[in-house]
Amino acid sequence: MLLANLLAFYLTYLLAFYLAYLLAFYLAYLLAYLLANLLAFYLAFYLTYLLAYLLTSYLAYLLAFYLAYLLAYFLANLLAFYLANVLAFYLAYLLALYLAYLLAHLLANLLAFYLANVLAFYLAYLLALYLAYLLAFYLANLLAFYLAYLLANVLAYLLAFHLAFYLAYLLAYHLAHLLALYLANILALYLAYLLAFYLTFYLAFYLAYLLAFYLTFYLAYLLAFYLAVEVQRCTLSWAGPGLRSSGAH
Repeated sequence: MLLANLLAFYLTYLLAFYLAYLLAFYLAYLLAYLLANLLAFYLAFYLTYLLAYLLTSYLAYLLAFYLAYLLAYFLANLLAFYLANVLAFYLAYLLALYLAYLLAHLLANLLAFYLANVLAFYLAYLLALYLAYLLAFYLANLLAFYLAYLLANVLAYLLAFHLAFYLAYLLAYHLAHLLALYLANILALYLAYLLAFYLTFYLAFYLAYLLAFYLTFYLAYLLAFYLAVEVQRCTLSWAGPGLRSSGAH
């Protein structure tokens, strides 16, 4: 009866320990699987959101930059064209006015005083010299203006092109550097997490296996010891009445 009770007790204890071990193992496995899935989902979601935000900002900046540059270029061309037309019209009007005034004045003088041919030649020479001076002056001014305008446009275009190129290069370099850094950090964290998870899992499994093995060995040893003690006691109890009966005889 005692042996059956001990056997039932140890079997119940071993069954309860094995069931608790299986329950803890499956709960730890399910918890690790759920945490890994949630971490991967949130990392993918926030990385996609960050990349979409950076790409949208960069495209909006490029669109605004090129629209502003084209608008400024067309406005500058239109303004220069209309200013050149107004200036040419005003200069032609002033030249015609002064020429008409001078011509009328010369004609009035010729008709009024009957100037000689030498005086007329001298006045014509002075007029031609003055007109040539004015024409050379205005032509030099216009040529200098157009050359300065073309040079300013070329320099502005080259400066804007180089500035946009270096800004795009620096932005692409820093974005690639940051992306590589974040991807390397995420990969390192993920690998460290996997390494820690598998090391913890295999260590826990090995410790549980060793614990179960040693507990089983210890319980088997105790069971064998108590069985031997019980068998010896039962043998002595069976042999006792025979010894007492032989001593009485």
